[in-house]
Amino acid sequence: MSTTLGNLLRLPVRATRVHRRWITIIPKRTRVERHSSLLPETWIISDDNAITNYSTAGVAHALGLPVETKRVIPQPTIPIIGQLSGLRSLFGESSNGKLSCVEDAYTESMPRFAIAATRQTLPGLLEIRKRTDGRTMTVYLGLPDTKLSNVDALLLTRLDQMKLRSIGPGRANLDNAISTLLPISGLSPITPVSAPDPSVVICIGTGFEPSGFRLLTTDYDRIVDGILHLPLSRIRIVMDPEPNRGMRTALESRVVKRIREQPVDPNSTKKPVTDVEVIDYAVGGQPPLAEVLASATHVIATADNIPVISMAVSMGLPVYIAGMERVSNELRSYYHMLDGRNLVRRFYPQNSRYSYMLAPDITGNVDEFSAIRDHDPWGTYDAQQDLSDVAEFIKERYIEINS
Repeated sequence: MSTTLGNLLRLPVRATRVHRRWITIIPKRTRVERHSSLLPETWIISDDNAITNYSTAGVAHALGLPVETKRVIPQPTIPIIGQLSGLRSLFGESSNGKLSCVEDAYTESMPRFAIAATRQTLPGLLEIRKRTDGRTMTVYLGLPDTKLSNVDALLLTRLDQMKLRSIGPGRANLDNAISTLLPISGLSPITPVSAPDPSVVICIGTGFEPSGFRLLTTDYDRIVDGILHLPLSRIRIVMDPEPNRGMRTALESRVVKRIREQPVDPNSTKKPVTDVEVIDYAVGGQPPLAEVLASATHVIATADNIPVISMAVSMGLPVYIAGMERVSNELRSYYHMLDGRNLVRRFYPQNSRYSYMLAPDITGNVDEFSAIRDHDPWGTYDAQQDLSDVAEFIKERYIEINS
């Protein structure tokens, strides 16, 4: 009977539900019908994060469709209210089909791909997937604060895989995930800046990396003690968009003030650094982060600032990790991997407590920023190849899900 009715309707039959005295025929949507209402474009769900914007834009453009950026609607920060708001957005649809977590987005105009990278944008990504009944391919960069199967494609790093393996070996083998050594940056190598004296960009992270590092105020002291011994022409200090409030206050008193008020030694030929700039990405109107990094001859990053480390390595800049000697657990193994590939070095500058170790590397050069013997030449990292592999994985995953 089902087959006969199906032929008459010229639609394939998915299932029948038998009620007391009547039968309901549910026609199965073909692939064309299922996705014909989706816009052939990619949405970036953004919270204006100066760091993740590069990553999401790189992935979006690699997919080859028109890209549109949609701002996320901030959700309440009180836990219980935030949970209730999330339930409302996922299970309750407004009368006009307008989304609750994404600005200027409606159910009848959903994209083929949606990409997010922060916990603030994750509710918007999940809402899009819910409203389209899984038709939109959702992509998340990193480990989301939700069930891993709630996202269609996860873009993980080796560190993320290490975190999953610490929970259980099987957790690292996910069908919906692909991993790269470093976080996706979307950047390419640049021509190094040539200057008589080094120009340094110091990148301060959020203050905490769950896999094995917490930034201390003494780390600030070690950074300043180290750079004051170096003949620098310019120092730019970059603050993460979401820093710990106490660390932000300590930065001004322990770093900026000390550099600007450093005593002048009349017997020294070294000129004091006078050009010190603080770039706080929690405040609007700041220059693009890639341009800031490109202005440096050397980059010093705290061990919790992995996304910026990825950006600098992708641009081919020498990167030194402050606090690397204190990392633990999975993060220690991760930095050992990066150090083994000569992508990063520990920040042990000349005239610091480790200066007795300073010696030429195998090329005959002395690295004044890292007093470690027997340095190999800096390694290179092909971030664009990672981007191509990720885009291919997303496309294949899209075909697999919708076939």
